[in-house]
Amino acid sequence: MGLQYEEGRQRLHEFVRWYSNHAGGRNEATTRLHLIDRLFFDCLGWLREDATLEEADGQEYADYTFSTSRRVLIVEAKKEGTYFELPQRKERPQYSIRGLYREYRALGTALDQAISYAQKRGVPYAVVANGHQLVAVLATRTDGIAPQSGDALVFTSLAAMADRFLELWRALSKEGMQDNRLTAILAGSRTALLPGKLAAEIPGYPGFKNRNVFQVDLQVVTELVLEDMARADALETRFLQDCYCPSGALSQCSLVSKRILETRYAALFESDAPITPVNARDGSAVGPEVLAKSLSKRPILLVGDVGVGKTMFIRHLMRVDAPQVFSDALTFYVDLGSRAVLADTLRTAILDELTGQLRALYDIDVEESSFVRGVYNVDLLRFGKGVHAELREVDPTGYKKEELGFLIARLADRPEHLRRSLEHIQKGRRKQIILFVDNLDQRTDDIQQRAFLIAHEMADHWPVVVFLSLRPETFARSTRGGVLAGYHPKAFTISPPRIDRVLLSRLEFAKKLTSGEILVDALGGRAIVSFAKLDTMLDAFLHSLQGNPDIVECIDNVSGGNVRLALDLTRSFFGSGHVDTQKIVELFPTSRGYRIPLHEFLRAITYGDCAYYDPSYSVITNLVDLHSTDRREHFLLPCMLAHLLAMGSRAGDDGFVDAAGVFDEMQSLGYVPEQIDRGIAHAVERRLMTTMGHAQSVEDHGGRRCRITSVGAYHVRKLLSKFTYLDAIVVNTPILDLELRTRIKDVSAISQRLERCGLFCDYLSASWQQMSAKSQHFDWDAVAEDLRAELCEIREAVDGRNGGT
Repeated sequence: MGLQYEEGRQRLHEFVRWYSNHAGGRNEATTRLHLIDRLFFDCLGWLREDATLEEADGQEYADYTFSTSRRVLIVEAKKEGTYFELPQRKERPQYSIRGLYREYRALGTALDQAISYAQKRGVPYAVVANGHQLVAVLATRTDGIAPQSGDALVFTSLAAMADRFLELWRALSKEGMQDNRLTAILAGSRTALLPGKLAAEIPGYPGFKNRNVFQVDLQVVTELVLEDMARADALETRFLQDCYCPSGALSQCSLVSKRILETRYAALFESDAPITPVNARDGSAVGPEVLAKSLSKRPILLVGDVGVGKTMFIRHLMRVDAPQVFSDALTFYVDLGSRAVLADTLRTAILDELTGQLRALYDIDVEESSFVRGVYNVDLLRFGKGVHAELREVDPTGYKKEELGFLIARLADRPEHLRRSLEHIQKGRRKQIILFVDNLDQRTDDIQQRAFLIAHEMADHWPVVVFLSLRPETFARSTRGGVLAGYHPKAFTISPPRIDRVLLSRLEFAKKLTSGEILVDALGGRAIVSFAKLDTMLDAFLHSLQGNPDIVECIDNVSGGNVRLALDLTRSFFGSGHVDTQKIVELFPTSRGYRIPLHEFLRAITYGDCAYYDPSYSVITNLVDLHSTDRREHFLLPCMLAHLLAMGSRAGDDGFVDAAGVFDEMQSLGYVPEQIDRGIAHAVERRLMTTMGHAQSVEDHGGRRCRITSVGAYHVRKLLSKFTYLDAIVVNTPILDLELRTRIKDVSAISQRLERCGLFCDYLSASWQQMSAKSQHFDWDAVAEDLRAELCEIREAVDGRNGGT
C-alpha cells in the first residue's frame, strides 16, 4: 500500500476520535457534509470532482454517484439518527443480504432504494451509509445471481472501519473501485458458470467442409488465376495497367457516412507533420517529379491501413507511373511481410536483403576483392603513404598482409561497408538508388518505429531515397510521443480504392486469362477444362456483382476498406464447399438472368473451410455471444454499435464519439463498466469499431474516442436479421433458458434449421424483454420481425420446391 493508503488510515483514526466527542442527531444534509464527505473524500482517496450529487434519473435522485473513468458507485445517505442495528460479529464481516432483509427492515428498504438507483444507471456497486455505519453490495451483477441473493460487506461503526481499514480500503477506495475489488470480495467462488454452447456437443467441431472433385478443381484454378498469375513477372505490367485503381475514391456502398470515409485518417494526424494524399492533384503527389528531387535527406512515409493497397501502389509506381525513373535507378524492394522470421535484428534483415539484391539483380558482390578495392581506393592510397609505406620496401609480403587486414577490418563493419559500397556504385554508374521497405505494417509498433530510425539514418547519411510503409496509428502515436516526435518526415496517405472497382477489374483480368485473350503457358488438359469452368463462374459472379447490389454491399462493408480481405472473400466463394458451384456453372449459360443470391455468398464467407461457424476462423462476428450469465448481454454489442452509428453521424467530420458518452449510454441501459469494457475490447479486436490509437480497452478513457467501422455497421444493420447469420451463430451462443437449450440441437435439414432459428429468435426476444431500459437506436423487436418474415419466405420457397409436402 502506498502513501495515500497510510494517510487515509491515519485520517480515519482521527475521524474516529473526533466522532466520539461529536456524535449527534444530524439531519441528512448535515450527515453528508460532516460525516459521509469526510469518510469518502478524506479517508478513501476520492476527489470531490469524482462525485456527482443528486444525479437525476426521471424523478429519482441518487445522493452520491462516484466515478473513476466511468460511474462505479452509488451511495445512498441516511441521516445520522437512522441507526441500523447491524450484527456485531467481527469474525463475519460479510452477511447474506436476504438475512439482513429479514432481520433489519429499515436497512432492507434503504438497500432496495440504493440497488434500484444503481441498476437503472448500470452502476455495479451500491452503499447505504449514515455516516458511522456502512453496508456495501453488488447492485448490478453479471454472474446469474440476483443482487438480493448475494452477500453484503458490513461495517457496524467507524471503529469497525478503523479496525478493518485494509478491507475497507480495498473495497471502497477509489483505487479499489478501479480494480473491481469489491466484486472479488463479495462474488468470489459464487460466480455462476456459463452453460456450454451447442458447439461443445458437436463431435470434431468446427470440422472441415469437404469439397467434391469439381469444387477442388475450381479452387485450385481460382488460386492460380486470381493470385499466382497476377504476381507473375511476365504479366505484371499488363496486370497493373488493367487492375490498378487509384487510392482515395469513396465507397458507394459503405454503411458509414461518406464524410467519415473522407476523413478516415484525419483524427490520427494531429501533428505538425505534413500529410499529403498519394494521388493529390496539386502536383505534390508521389510521382516522377518527386522522385527526381529525392525529397531531401529524409525518408518518405507511405501511411495507410493494412490491406489498402500500399504494395499495389508501389508496384504501379515502379512499372507504370514512373518506369523511366526506375529503369535509370538501382531499385531495392524489401518485403518484411513475407519474411516469417526476421534476422537477429531488423537492421541485419535489411542489410541482408540489400546485399542479396545487389548480387541477384545487378550482379554486384560487395565482398568481391576487386570491388572492395575499388570502394576503398582512396583509403588504400592514403594507407600506402602512411606509416606502412616503409614496410612495403623492406617486407612486401608483410605489407600485403597489413593491407589485407586493413580491408578485412572495413568489411567487418557491415553497415558502413554497404553504405560506402552504394556511394561507390552511385558515383560509378551515376544512378539514383531507391529503397522500398514494404509490408512493415504487418509488424508490431516497436518494429515499425525501429524501422523508421533505420530508414531515417539511411536517408540522411546514405545515397538512398527510402520509402517506408507504416500504419496510421503507429504514425500518429509516434509523432506525438515516439521516435517520430523529433523528426519531420514527409508522409503520404494511401486510402482504400473503391472495392467494387477493384473487384470488377480483377475479375475482368481473370476473364482475359481464362478466355485466352491473354495467353499463358500451356497448363495441361485438366487445367484447360478447369479454366472453362472458372470462366463460367467468373461470368456468373461478374453478372451478379453488376446486378445484385447486396453482394457488393456485403464485400465492401465486411472488408472495411481492406482490399486484400475483399479479394480473399471473393476467392473463398469460388470452390467453396458451402456453394453448389456445379449448379451455377451448369445453370448460368442457359439462364443468363441468374444472379448469385446473397445467402449463398454469406454462407461461403461465414463458414470458410469449416463445417460449422467458428469465430476463430471467420470474418463474421457473433454479436449476441455472452461472457456472463446476464441475458441482457446478448444485446450489448448491438446496442453499442447502433449508438455509435447514430451518434457518429452527428459527431462532426471524423465520426468519433467520446468514450465517456458510450459508457453513459450503455450504463443507462443497465450494463456495468466491466461488461462495457469487455464489449469495447472485443469490438475493436473484431474490427467492429475503432478507438483513437486502436487501444484494446478504454479503462482510462478520458479524452479517448470511439468510432464504428463499416464492418460493425453491416453486422448490426444487415446481418442480425438474416437467417443465414442466425443459423450459423446459434451453435456458438450460450442459451441461458434450460428448457429451450434442450430443444436447440445440431440439425442439417433446412426445415429443421428454420425451426431452430425460430426458437433462437424467440429466446432472444424473451431476453430483450429483460432490458430495464431500451436503446433509442437499436430495437430487437424490429429486427426479429424482419427475421421472421424472411423465415416465412424461405419456408414457402422450400414447400414450393417440395411440392407443398
